[in-house]
Amino acid sequence: MTSIILRVKESLKRDAGRGIARLDADVMRKLEVGSGDLIEVKGKRTTVAKVMPGYPQDKDLDIIRVDGTIRANAKAGIDDRATVNKTEGVSATRVEWPGPPSRRDVCEQRIASCW
Repeated sequence: MTSIILRVKESLKRDAGRGIARLDADVMRKLEVGSGDLIEVKGKRTTVAKVMPGYPQDKDLDIIRVDGTIRANAKAGIDDRATVNKTEGVSATRVEWPGPPSRRDVCEQRIASCW
């Protein structure tokens, strides 16, 4: 599997919170990914982002533009280097949700916070 090391840059405001990574077309070609494919972004930790084409002003700069959430999840700051490679998503077979707290738990938390 092909991996590429790219410099991390801040996403533009319109991309924030969307879970996307902007990559140059040449980088996308080397990684064999297209728009909407998933990539791993590895800083000190690994996270996943959805690929979108980079902006014209970023051509040939060897950068990846990601928002603060992806940077935090990857533990990679602006101007750090991150290893990027293609990955496949796996559908969840089960999702667990604990549900809302019971009324008693809420009352006990309120009482405890007063003391």
